[in-house]
Amino acid sequence: MDSAARSQLNSIVSELYQIARDLEKQANDLSSIQGVGAELCRLRLEATARKYRAAGNTLSWLD
Repeated sequence: MDSAARSQLNSIVSELYQIARDLEKQANDLSSIQGVGAELCRLRLEATARKYRAAGNTLSWLD
């Protein structure tokens, strides 16, 4: 892989990890709110964050 492709890949992986962190932060913020709707939303945000993190992990292996 040439340096331009590697740089672009690293940028994409970094962005995926940042999105996962943002989703996890939002999920943590929801944990203080009572209610089934807030709980379901928190669980979905956490699941989505795991998927973004997994995608970043998978792409990081391409290096």
